[in-house]
Amino acid sequence: MGAARWAVGTVGAVTMFALARPVRAQPEPAPADDPSAEPARASPRAATMGTITGTVEAPELDAPLAGATVTIVGSKAVTTTDDEGRYELSAPPGVRTVRATVPGFRPEERIVNVIGGAAAPLDFALSTQLQLNETIVVVGARIPRTNVEATVPIDVVSRDDIARSGRTQTSRVLHSLAPSYLSTPQTIADGSDHIDPASLRGLGPDQVLILVNGKRRHRSALLHVNSTFGRGTVGTDLNAIAVGSIERIEILRDGAATQYGSDAIAGVINIVTRDTTAVVDVSSQAGITASRDGAQLKTSVNYGFKLGQGFVNVTGEFLQREATDRAGAYTGTVYSDDPVLDAQLLDARGRSSSDFAMKIGEAASTAGIGAYNLEVPVAPAVVLYSFGDLSHRRGRATGFYRLPKDEAQNVPQLFPTGFLPVIRPTLDDSAVTVGMRRRGAWNVDASLTHGTSSFRFDIENSVNASLGTSSPTTFAAGSVRASGTVANFDLLHKLSTRLVRAAAIVLGSELRVERYQIVAGDEPSYALGESTYGNPPQPKLPGAQVFPGFQPNNEIDRTRDNIGVYGGVESSITRRIALDAGGRFENYSDFGQSWIGKVAGRATLAPGLALRSAASTGFRAPSLQQLWFSNVSTLFLPDSTGVLQPAQVLTSNNASPVTRAFGIPQLREERSTNLSGGVAYRPLDNLSLSLDGYVIRLRDRIVLTSQFTSDNPIVADILSPFAGVSQAQFFANAVNTDTKGLDVVADYALATSAGTLTLSLLANFSKTEVTRVNLPRSLRQRFSEDPAQLRTFFFGRAAQNQLEDAVPRQKGFVSARYEWARLSVLTRASYFGKVRYRSDTPGTDETFGGKVLFDLDVGWQVTNSVSLGIGADNLLNTFPDRQAKVANTSFGRFVYNRNVSQFGTSGGFYYGKLQLTLF
Repeated sequence: MGAARWAVGTVGAVTMFALARPVRAQPEPAPADDPSAEPARASPRAATMGTITGTVEAPELDAPLAGATVTIVGSKAVTTTDDEGRYELSAPPGVRTVRATVPGFRPEERIVNVIGGAAAPLDFALSTQLQLNETIVVVGARIPRTNVEATVPIDVVSRDDIARSGRTQTSRVLHSLAPSYLSTPQTIADGSDHIDPASLRGLGPDQVLILVNGKRRHRSALLHVNSTFGRGTVGTDLNAIAVGSIERIEILRDGAATQYGSDAIAGVINIVTRDTTAVVDVSSQAGITASRDGAQLKTSVNYGFKLGQGFVNVTGEFLQREATDRAGAYTGTVYSDDPVLDAQLLDARGRSSSDFAMKIGEAASTAGIGAYNLEVPVAPAVVLYSFGDLSHRRGRATGFYRLPKDEAQNVPQLFPTGFLPVIRPTLDDSAVTVGMRRRGAWNVDASLTHGTSSFRFDIENSVNASLGTSSPTTFAAGSVRASGTVANFDLLHKLSTRLVRAAAIVLGSELRVERYQIVAGDEPSYALGESTYGNPPQPKLPGAQVFPGFQPNNEIDRTRDNIGVYGGVESSITRRIALDAGGRFENYSDFGQSWIGKVAGRATLAPGLALRSAASTGFRAPSLQQLWFSNVSTLFLPDSTGVLQPAQVLTSNNASPVTRAFGIPQLREERSTNLSGGVAYRPLDNLSLSLDGYVIRLRDRIVLTSQFTSDNPIVADILSPFAGVSQAQFFANAVNTDTKGLDVVADYALATSAGTLTLSLLANFSKTEVTRVNLPRSLRQRFSEDPAQLRTFFFGRAAQNQLEDAVPRQKGFVSARYEWARLSVLTRASYFGKVRYRSDTPGTDETFGGKVLFDLDVGWQVTNSVSLGIGADNLLNTFPDRQAKVANTSFGRFVYNRNVSQFGTSGGFYYGKLQLTLF
């Protein structure tokens, strides 16, 4: 990630039961004689403005620095140097602090006295003795610390890193820049086609907590229920956050439930939004894949302005992304299961089976996003702040082709050649935070955050076969909605004591209220009609094909609340030793209480060499979606030979009598134990190395079970009231898992007369294993006659595969960034380890080998305000291994496996960029 990215920990740690809640750093009010303080407003008769003029040079290179940014600290005055390194700034009279910065050089601040009507000379000589940047981070602690001082590993992805990634959505940006984070597009997976399930350190989407400016982000309304990675989980939709609104992304790679409450088991991702003023940033990017599909156009505008002594920063972003198609030609039968008869029927119609191919790939999307960030001083040492965003998206993805021979799913009078059904969802997301910070003997931060998520399912080009010719071909299939409101009250008090170098008490409380709703679709989307097929007559399947609508008995409107209190101590015992400790208590209205704690620390052994470690306990409450979701859906699942067959599957909520009839107990929280330790070494200012190992033990992990099938007479009897339903699945605390891993980070920067070179190596090695399957006693008693079948029903090989091998166990990057004058070049090689597919039919197991992808980004600063760029993600158009087992291809249609996630199947993406920066 370059010099602008933190090289995870150059100082070290020994860690603690740290309870620290983060607060954005707020500067102390500037004293009256502070040269950086904003001058008093001048009257119309005040002295005329002066000018500051000079050059910015690199003496060690004996060269001027073009494009350097020169700013008067504490004001909106900013400019850049010309080709000869010269600049000129207007400034009011008085003592001013001026700052000069150039990527790859140490920034420099100097003080100058400006006299009205005169020119004040001020030259800068920037050093090429590079030191990898340190950043004051919001995540992980309440007292201000840089990422290199933190007691646990924290990565920082800068705005410059983001701009050079070539990705157009926030989750995809992180996937391309953070080795411990993985998020790939899914296909033929209903709602999961539009919200990517993500993994941090090999764990699931619901075991990583997302913050924005240190405040908890609400989760998506969508529950992943298809056979993809993340099945049965609810994540946070990062793609609802505008890329152009982000200043940096902080990734805390350690358990942090003590600091933040539920969900922060794998770690925390904190998105810090922009606070710049007096600059208009306009960026536009357009690109297309090597297969000449998946075209994307994104435009983003960011502008900030002063509001008294505060600021407002606003962002608007638009994205248009077309679908990709990586489907193979269909080789199965179309009109009849008899291959000979089918060939005759195809010939008679002048068609071939390949004419009935599906569309398998990344979904299309149109998105509009707006965001703002505001801070205004309202009293001495008191700041009012607010930030928020609003997004609206429309998607388009298809399902399985309903062929003419699929009589139970088709109405030949409406679709004589079958049909390819389409899901057209609408995703709406919003969030707003309002708060106030006060600095004093006790630093106080009080805030209120409210966020909402809505996912509406609209179905096109489909039928409810049971309604026959009276069926519509478009359906409103209902929606899911979720919201969360969080009230925080945080206190920090710095202790004055001679026992330690510095210490602070952190205290606080959090009240969270969550709501989840399911809204039924229109009646034709779920209705059971009277149409039949075959001899003897059999009922056709009810509900809209591809996604049967939510029924009135699925409708719910549930809320819960929880309150948490926490306290702890953060300290620097000496210059070489830091130690934090804390604890947290939470009480939920729907399942009970939780006590957790953490201890963390770091110890500097020698200049540039440090150790850090942490030990903590944590928990994750079952989401409202996992507790209350229910529906009947059409899933294509492998039969005993591995061939995909359609099935109507009931997902029954945790409180349902059906769930109890199967012997599934009430859900309880997941429990975790986290241990981590690492070493960080900085032998030179421009070289940083770190290694961090971790073990995460999860007990009572909540999963969506495998399918209980009606081949079993007990299952058939319980499901008999549900027309057309042949299988059922439930949420349960089904397994215990252990996750072990290692993170490696190395950064090196070198400045020469021929430019600046920054090298980075980042890698994550992670392995998750299921250590125990928790078959409930009530379930064992219900299915006592066939314990082997029960194990497959409850948690089969495919379910275990999704936890252990559906994402790579190794992921890493090696990148080189070169900058000279107005030219910048970034190259990156990304390695994604192998993944394995295991189904409940062992004969269809496959392994897909590791791959190396190459990225390239070239930029040219045309003028001080205009820059151009071209680039490629996956330059060599590399794809995952193709499926070799014929049964897994579904008659040739699935060239690539859709159940495991490696790096997607879009192939090479080539783009051009335009950036306008107006001062």
